[in-house]
Amino acid sequence: MVKAPIEAIEQRDRAMQKLRDLTWACFMWAAGMVAVFAVIAAATVPGATSGSASNSVSSDNSNASSGVFSDDGHLQPPDGGTFQNAGGSPPLVVSGGSH
Repeated sequence: MVKAPIEAIEQRDRAMQKLRDLTWACFMWAAGMVAVFAVIAAATVPGATSGSASNSVSSDNSNASSGVFSDDGHLQPPDGGTFQNAGGSPPLVVSGGSH
């Protein structure tokens, strides 16, 4: 039995609407999962603090008196001038593998 052309068109339209709904549902599910994993990652990253930066800098005065750290947290060279090698040959850089 052959369907009327209008029935085939309506069936195709219903199928396309179902596909659009399924696509939208998958997108929303994926966006929700990204949000969940982002919250979990933000809560569990080691070294991250929820306090303000001024509190963490002002609470640790042991490093401020030694002059090792600058205000932005980057290492400064020692008071003696330059860094010294631990001895031996200079570091070797190998591209694309291990040495």
